[in-house]
Amino acid sequence: MNSHDPEQTENSRWPSFPMLFFGTFGTKTPAERRLIIRSWLAAAVCIGWVLIAFAIHFRPKPLIGLSIPCVLGVMASYIAWEFRRYLSAIDELARRMQLEAMAWTYLTGFVLAGWLGALTTLMYSLTRWPLVLVIPFLYFLLEPVRAGWLYYLSRKY
Repeated sequence: MNSHDPEQTENSRWPSFPMLFFGTFGTKTPAERRLIIRSWLAAAVCIGWVLIAFAIHFRPKPLIGLSIPCVLGVMASYIAWEFRRYLSAIDELARRMQLEAMAWTYLTGFVLAGWLGALTTLMYSLTRWPLVLVIPFLYFLLEPVRAGWLYYLSRKY
């Protein structure tokens, strides 16, 4: 079969759902299962802490107000650590694709951050609403961007 056949280049040997939803290849390896389970557990603990903070009406305010960003930071750090472990356990092609998807996400994030900075300045000058309070949470939107790049790159192999 010709290597330039469009049908051959559009089909991937990896399923689409795990790639787009979890950012993994859906091979059901122990490393992949560990990443998914531990990431969901970390997110559940974080969401649970935020729900507890809402339930107690952020009292005492300084302690709860400081703890929520710390819990989010610890959760993101733990998921990054687990992702590093996952990367060290997968084969070379999969690792290359994951790292290339991260590189494209990094570049996409820079472009989006630049546009968001311009939008923030414009919004604040028009409405006096500080959009800057939302910006730390936008880092979590980079994960679907990485999954999208991974899906796109997997179509090449």
